[in-house]
Amino acid sequence: MTSTEIRQSRPVSFWCSIRVAVAFVGFLGMVAHYSQKISVGIALVCMVNHTAINQHKYSHAIPLTQADIDCPRANNTVKIEGPYPWTKNIQGIVLGGYFWGYLITEIPGGYLASRFGARFIFGIAMIISGLVTIIMPWGASLHYGVLWFFRLIVGLAHGVIWPSMTVIMAHWAPPSERGKLVGFMNAGAQIGNVLTLSIGGLMCSWNFLGGWPLIFYTTGIIGLIWGFFWLLFYTDSPRDQRCISNDEKEYILESTQQQLSSHSKNEFEAPWKAILTSPACWALFIIHTCNNWGTYTFLTSIPKYMAEVLRFDIKSNGLLSSLPYMIFWLNINISGVLADLCIRKKILTRTQTRKFFNVLGNLFPAIFVIGLAFMTCKLKYLAVALLTIGVTFTGCCYGGGFMLTANDIAPAYAGIVFGISNTFATIPGIISPYIVGALTEKDPNNWRIVFFICAAIYILGMIVFLIIGSGEIQPWAVKHPVAPVPEQVPLAGPSTTSSTKPTTT
Repeated sequence: MTSTEIRQSRPVSFWCSIRVAVAFVGFLGMVAHYSQKISVGIALVCMVNHTAINQHKYSHAIPLTQADIDCPRANNTVKIEGPYPWTKNIQGIVLGGYFWGYLITEIPGGYLASRFGARFIFGIAMIISGLVTIIMPWGASLHYGVLWFFRLIVGLAHGVIWPSMTVIMAHWAPPSERGKLVGFMNAGAQIGNVLTLSIGGLMCSWNFLGGWPLIFYTTGIIGLIWGFFWLLFYTDSPRDQRCISNDEKEYILESTQQQLSSHSKNEFEAPWKAILTSPACWALFIIHTCNNWGTYTFLTSIPKYMAEVLRFDIKSNGLLSSLPYMIFWLNINISGVLADLCIRKKILTRTQTRKFFNVLGNLFPAIFVIGLAFMTCKLKYLAVALLTIGVTFTGCCYGGGFMLTANDIAPAYAGIVFGISNTFATIPGIISPYIVGALTEKDPNNWRIVFFICAAIYILGMIVFLIIGSGEIQPWAVKHPVAPVPEQVPLAGPSTTSSTKPTTT
């Protein structure tokens, strides 16, 4: 009986395993990553001096909006005034700074993680971003341009993280468990959103250390601690992990190394032309970009929408802004389990599974976003319900949809493919804050246009992936170094074999 047959009759433990421990530590890393990423979004609500901005507006005799009529300023949500009279355009610049840095390091991060491993790249990135996040309150006190620059540095550090995550899962997640492990690890991003939005809103109302600076101090310190722990705990291959059992090590290696063994660090070559001309890759690039438009619009602008349109106070703002991401997290994990089940039970092929979950993660958010466009402060709790349901369905893409596609179609090059994809998908993070600021600067009623744009882009990405998307390994992504040998045998006939025999001896 072979070792594989023995393990099939005696399954390797899942819950008490190192691969789950790797996913859990990765989950905590994503919590730290997204808590830093979203920190400015909630902090700006209480850093800005809204009274000074409004006085400037009123000096230009801007008429009352419908929101002012329906929900008078006596019930205005913004009761905490910060020290900075930054207009919405300036706030959009500050929010966008992060994504300029994020855009630059995606592809280099994917290449380096694929070639040299994700241990140092991920760990050092979090240490750098943690240090810079801690000094952001000081930077803001100098000039908003300094804060923008610090956010740029954090974006540069964070740009390597998602490509690193795909490399980690290429080495540690057996294909039959990929949905569960990748979904669970990715779900840490949503917990980071939940914690920062909810606790950050409360911190704004505290008097300790100025209130809002605590958001940066806390998220920075968490990132520092996690980065050092990651360097101590993680290894780039199960072969090097000291605490893993032999059974689990062999199980993971047999499940993953068939796709990776031919790519050594010294001989690693990325098939750039094949990647950039592959329809399967472009389907991933497009749906990832379109889905991220909605994700980044909500991620950076939900606190402002809650304050300006729905008129929630700052404490309620933080808690309610985090609610969609709490359910989002739950749906990612459920989707991962269901996607694995569909593939394992052969209910759907891998490609059909990815397309099905992408439809759920784009069509339903589009529908609910359209409904959100017609909400007012009089229907603010219904608006929160629509927002929560719409964002929740996006989790289907993370647990069973396009977020796993890079590992599906090119496991050995997953970091590079995802790095390119996330580069395109970062562009909405740069453009969206500017568009939201420009549309809503003079008239909050223009939030309706923001939501219509989101819905149209969601649908576009879904249609493209339905037409050309795939979940199968692409021919260019697999190398077979021994393949030429059997091809030469039939070509050499008996006479050639006999003639070469004396030479080989």
